[in-house]
Amino acid sequence: MKRTVIPLALLTALAVVPVGAPAAQAAPAAQVVDMFGRTVNGYGVKLVDWEGYLANPYVELTVRPPQDVPFPVTIDLKAEGTSRLMMDLPSQLTATGATKRLTFTGASDQKTFKLAIHSKRGPGADEQHTLRLTVRPADNAVYEQTLPIRVQQDQKTAIEPTIPITFDYRYDNITGYFSDPAFRTASEEAVKDWFRFFEGAPFDTVAAGAENNHLPGNDWQNTVNVTNNAAYNGMWVYFRGIQTPYSTGYPAANGKYHTRSGQQVPGPLHRSTAMIFEYDEAGKRIFTSLADEDWYKTEIQGSVLDVHGLVMHEYGHAVAFHSDWAGMRNYVATNGANDQDVIAYQGRAVPLDGSYHIPGDQPNWDRLSGQSGGWNHLFPTRRWMLTKLALLVAENAGWKVNRDLTPFLKPAILTTALPAANPGQAYQQTLTAEGGVPFYDWRITGGALPAGLSLDRFTGTLSGTTTAAPGTYSFTVQLRDYDSLSTPVTRTFQLNVGGGAPPNLASAATPSASYTSPWESVAALNDGIDPPSSNDTVNPRWGTWPQTGAQWAELTWPSAQTIGSADVYIFDDGQGVRVPASWRLQYWNGSAYADLPGTYPVALGRYNRVTFAQVNTTRLRVVLQSGQGSVGLLEVKAYGS
Repeated sequence: MKRTVIPLALLTALAVVPVGAPAAQAAPAAQVVDMFGRTVNGYGVKLVDWEGYLANPYVELTVRPPQDVPFPVTIDLKAEGTSRLMMDLPSQLTATGATKRLTFTGASDQKTFKLAIHSKRGPGADEQHTLRLTVRPADNAVYEQTLPIRVQQDQKTAIEPTIPITFDYRYDNITGYFSDPAFRTASEEAVKDWFRFFEGAPFDTVAAGAENNHLPGNDWQNTVNVTNNAAYNGMWVYFRGIQTPYSTGYPAANGKYHTRSGQQVPGPLHRSTAMIFEYDEAGKRIFTSLADEDWYKTEIQGSVLDVHGLVMHEYGHAVAFHSDWAGMRNYVATNGANDQDVIAYQGRAVPLDGSYHIPGDQPNWDRLSGQSGGWNHLFPTRRWMLTKLALLVAENAGWKVNRDLTPFLKPAILTTALPAANPGQAYQQTLTAEGGVPFYDWRITGGALPAGLSLDRFTGTLSGTTTAAPGTYSFTVQLRDYDSLSTPVTRTFQLNVGGGAPPNLASAATPSASYTSPWESVAALNDGIDPPSSNDTVNPRWGTWPQTGAQWAELTWPSAQTIGSADVYIFDDGQGVRVPASWRLQYWNGSAYADLPGTYPVALGRYNRVTFAQVNTTRLRVVLQSGQGSVGLLEVKAYGS
């Protein structure tokens, strides 16, 4: 799984436009402040789309009205750009975003609101949308302000279950709901969503006819005994539609076959499960779309029944939230008091009710997303979403959540060292981090930066032109994420000023490549960011997945450069992008590419330096031959000697 946090440069400042007023007229402006006390009017807001299948965390913002206007003042908020944007209730969903109205009685009044984004299923690029504030004082003047909403897409490749899942439709012979391909796809995706977050290898094979289960007849009459009609080494899922009285899911009560390599897996883990689907045809309209921009059309309580949401919720009883799971029985008996992971996340123990649901009242809503598996949420109730809280509770059934996925990472500063700065020369280096809710706040809490340098609180970028005397400067950086229960993390850096490091010529070049994965960036080749590791999950990367074979990445200068050495940092995520079998440098001699002789190491976790007799060229090419997978690079530097 690849995680990516891409540092974003500051955009233009907040636009304040008095509607119908002369352009030169100064307009009163509302202030938008975040939980760290930062005014975000200039930078904007940052949301995160965690893994594409999970409810996302929200950010809380405070709005302060303009001071020199007649009151009362109303401010209409509109999160524009996608129907996936949401604001806390009372608010409305629309095809292009969420709307909400705030009313202020006086200059000292202030209001908070919460902003979130519904998940985009599967991998995607980072997004940018707009938060618009329409300010209406009592004198009927109208002023508009806008600021950017950045959405960081943490998922850059699709997550698939590591355990095979067999879907059995043989017994959908009452209603035939699952004969509809769209119905079937939405249902299967809902089941897979649970297993996308569980880690584990396939089990030993269950022979055909060895694992027994049961299904209800219509109206839960005439129980049908069933068994697997083929061998399987993962999960077996029966789908059956009935007419009344309710939908549900459950496991087979035996769970006998849960070994790997002949060794018993702690459990018992029930690997034969059933999902029973029922709905009132006369009163419901079935909704099967998985399109990202369609989710807001659904209703949990109403005339539109979302197949994906219902199956995701009800199959939760099959996979964990059921009395047939011994670990869940113990969880209910102790009211969750022994689950320290849940307590650490939610801030308190979370019980289950008698029907093995997380209670639907607000103290038990997922703390970061404001959503739950019940009828009410902090945000407009539409599709049931899998939450981080539900997954942590589900571990009590015996499953293990993949803690390498971004929603489960604790905040950490990844940058371990900083390159030297030279007096009188521009300096820029972006600190990188991962984990938590990454609308990060960066601060210097100890020591001091060299004179002339500053740290951007939003981006973690150290920049400026130092006027400090040569020497070593020590300072401590604190990182806070947008989770009020997170513990701040710190790292102390030593920054050398002076030393006369040779300039990196690559920064003036234009990068290109034979192929770039849609979610990666060829600009990463020379963006000047020193990677924290070969599996850099924070900064931009260049990668060629799924392409293999001979691939190349190239730097082109507008005029000839004298080059005598280069540093190349190899990208290896341990999955689809791996260390190359070999690589070499080539330069353009005016008519063709020529190899540069030298020793070409393939070390991970550091730069691989190659030195050679100086050449004068406008192009430097890195040619890579794939080995175990596709290839990629994190940074290329070039020097005159």
